[in-house]
Amino acid sequence: MNSPEGDVETLRRGADPLAEGDRPVGAPRVDVLSAREVPLGGPRAMRVRRTLPQRTRTLVGAWCFADHYGPLEVATSGGMVMSPHPHTGLQTVSWL
Repeated sequence: MNSPEGDVETLRRGADPLAEGDRPVGAPRVDVLSAREVPLGGPRAMRVRRTLPQRTRTLVGAWCFADHYGPLEVATSGGMVMSPHPHTGLQTVSWL
């Protein structure tokens, strides 16, 4: 693949497809962020893999969460139930 973004396998390995010396001036840099496991929902928490927010990405604040969860059997797990955020009333939006 000859795109500045590189191929998916290169990105999965965490390698930047363009070495710093090969990057054209102004070309975007690709950073692959690792997720961390986070419990949501109290004592019987559903565990999610959270990519954002991260301390190394200070321009993306606590208002933006990128979580991956599942696959889970909703009949067994009860699904994901999220209350409104206690300070700002934010709501969770899920793409399935």
